[in-house]
Amino acid sequence: MRLVVIGVLISVAGALGACVPANTAGQSPLTLARVDPQDAADRAAVGSVVGATLGAGLGATFAINPGLGAAVGAEAGAPIGAIVGAATAQPLPDYKPIAVPTAAVIPDFYDTWPPGYDRPPAGSDTPPPPLP
Repeated sequence: MRLVVIGVLISVAGALGACVPANTAGQSPLTLARVDPQDAADRAAVGSVVGATLGAGLGATFAINPGLGAAVGAEAGAPIGAIVGAATAQPLPDYKPIAVPTAAVIPDFYDTWPPGYDRPPAGSDTPPPPLP
């Protein structure tokens, strides 16, 4: 029962973090990271399965009655794992597009040949492949 209460308290603490107003016009110093909702839901589902599995294993290991400990551990581990899974979702990239320059960025970079190599004569063509 104690693990269930701890799991619920951690769930509530994680949910209260979302109750802060967004930074709309510089009013709040909080900056929210945008995430893909599908990615967050997938990670929460996987996290709840992993949390339930770990909770059941730990509950069965340390409880006097392994069956009851596994049941309580699974109930407590699933919401904790879901919160951890959703919190670790990758943020969406928020960068500005880079304008492509019209001129070469590094002038004459591709105009030089390495030492020991001669520039092919003007108007030359690649020779055709040999006949079989």
